[in-house]
Amino acid sequence: MGTLLTFIVVFLILALVTQSAGYYRRRFSVAGSEEGGSESVAASAAVGVGAGVVVLLLLLFLYLGITRWAWLGHLSPVNAPLPSPASIASPANPVIGASPGSTPSASPSAKATP
Repeated sequence: MGTLLTFIVVFLILALVTQSAGYYRRRFSVAGSEEGGSESVAASAAVGVGAGVVVLLLLLFLYLGITRWAWLGHLSPVNAPLPSPASIASPANPVIGASPGSTPSASPSAKATP
């Protein structure tokens, strides 16, 4: 459900931005042409400010949906321990649970037996 909401919000942002760009493209023409340019600047500013505010609100909604409401799910659980690689026993790297004197060695022990 969250992924669907994410796509809907992103689609709304893109649709609003393209509609606003189309509005300004129709309103203002190339310099030197006879059409356009005489309309109210206040109406254009209101459309621009309104579109900007709606886009910012949608971006805030998208941010909260992804970070706080976990629309896309969590990558890893918060309290899960990190997996550790399996330890490899070798003379240079003995197993952690073994005692220091229990590692086999290639040379005979120095203990004398009676």
